Amino acid sequence: MKSIKIGLLAASLAVFIFACSNTGTTTNSTNKLTTAANLTNPAASNTITAPTKPADELADARKVYSEICSKCHKETGTGGESIVDGKKIKAPDFTSEKLKTDFDEADWIDVITNGEGSKMPAFGKKFSEVEIKNLIKLIRKDFQGI
Repeated sequence: MKSIKIGLLAASLAVFIFACSNTGTTTNSTNKLTTAANLTNPAASNTITAPTKPADELADARKVYSEICSKCHKETGTGGESIVDGKKIKAPDFTSEKLKTDFDEADWIDVITNGEGSKMPAFGKKFSEVEIKNLIKLIRKDFQGI
C-alpha cells in the first residue's frame, strides 16, 4: 500500500514537472491554461478547467433537519427528552436498531407526513414529497449508516 502511494506521488510529481517545463504553455490573467499556438488564434483556445466537486444532494435535507427536526431529534439523531413549545416530548432515537430494521420507507413517509398523534406533528403540508424522501435518505445515511 505504501509503495502504491509513493508510486502515485512520483507519477504526479513527474506530470507536474513536465507540465511546468513545457515552454509552449503560459497562464493568462483568468488562470486558464493556453497553448502558445492559441495565443495568436483565440478561437482555437484549449481551456482546461479544474474538476468541480459534486453537489451534496442532501444539502437541502440537512438544512431542514438542522432547522426543524433537530429541535426534537437532536443534531446527532439520538432524540430523547426535550421541551418544544412548552411540551415535554420524547423523540425516538434514529440510530436505534428498531428504527433501522422495523421502519421501511412507507412507515417513514407516513409518520413524517401525517404525524404520530401527540408525539410528532404532521409535516405533510409543510414539506413536499421529494423533501420528505430526502429527509428519509438523510436519516438512513447519516444516522443509520444505511
